[in-house]
Amino acid sequence: DTVINQDTDDKTGSTAVTFNVDPTYTVTIPGTVTLEKTGTDAVTYEQDLTITADAGMRLKSGESVQVTMASDFTMNSIEGSSLTYTVTANDQEIKNNGVVATFTTNTASQNSTLHFAANDPEYAGNYSDTVTFTLSVVNN
Repeated sequence: DTVINQDTDDKTGSTAVTFNVDPTYTVTIPGTVTLEKTGTDAVTYEQDLTITADAGMRLKSGESVQVTMASDFTMNSIEGSSLTYTVTANDQEIKNNGVVATFTTNTASQNSTLHFAANDPEYAGNYSDTVTFTLSVVNN
C-alpha cells in the first residue's frame, strides 16, 4: 500500500491491476457409433462420428486441445469372429493413438468428423469394439 499525505513530497501512488482467466473447454464425444450397411454390390458397413468442441473455448495463447484415439481397429463378435475396420479423418487413415481432432480458442463451436468403415464380414454376429479418446492441451 502507498500512503500519501500532506507531508509526502511526491503526491502520487500506483496500484497493480490483475485478474486471471482460467482455460476452459468442453469436448463432446458420442458414446456409440453404429455402423450401417451400405452398397449392394460391394457391401460395407459405415458411419460417421462427430467430435464437438463447444463454443467459448478459451486456452492460453499458442495452445490447442488435441484429441487422440487408441484402438486395435478390430471388432469381435460374441460368437468368436473378428472384423477389422478403419477410421479416417479429413481423408487420412487414423492409426493407433493418432490425432483425430485439434481445437483452438474460438467463440464458435468446432467439429471433427471421423468416418468408421468395415468390409462385409464373413460371418453373421454382433461385432463390437471400444476405442479410447484422450484429450491433451498442447503447444502449437
